[in-house]
Amino acid sequence: MSFDPPNTPPVNTEALKPAADKPTGWRRRWAILRVIARRQLITPILRGNHDPTFYARASAVGFFFNFTPTVGAQIPLLVAIWTLTRALVPRWNFHLGVACAWTLLTSVPTAPPMYYAFYLTGQLMLGRWEMPAGFDLFTNALHGMHGGSDWLESLWVELTQLWDLFGMPLFIGSLPWGFGTGWLAYIWTVRMINRHRARRHAATRRSPEALPDS
Repeated sequence: MSFDPPNTPPVNTEALKPAADKPTGWRRRWAILRVIARRQLITPILRGNHDPTFYARASAVGFFFNFTPTVGAQIPLLVAIWTLTRALVPRWNFHLGVACAWTLLTSVPTAPPMYYAFYLTGQLMLGRWEMPAGFDLFTNALHGMHGGSDWLESLWVELTQLWDLFGMPLFIGSLPWGFGTGWLAYIWTVRMINRHRARRHAATRRSPEALPDS
């Protein structure tokens, strides 16, 4: 008598891999960040129908605020600037969602090293060549700041404390970073969109049904 084995589902070999083969720690967070950036930033930009400069301005403004000592206030500031731009200079309008999404690259954990880079840059710009405060002292001073009772009061208190602790070097030192990264983001966005649209146009001319995935 023959015996036919029952139909069993295929074994998931990925689940049998040791945990060491899977990304953990900062690698896992970086992989998640890349997926989010692709879905929430790159794909919407490439699928948009506006002029490339519409998205490039959003990238420029978003990166500018990324590299300023305004963590926690970036999105409200962007909304205010976007509102004023639409009302006063409509031709400079930009994609608010893209601009806000770029600011998510910075957060409270990443603020200390970025702020310290601003502080060192400001010291050099002001011609202060003496040895500045070390990174540990700088970080401890940041962690020692206290906010207010609500969001607006906390923002004002923290900005005031930043000025009292580190003065002009912190704020003036952020400007080269903000303008520099904003300009690079603008150029990169325009080129990325133009290359993507050129590929789509070439694919459409070859075969209207063979459009590349966005």
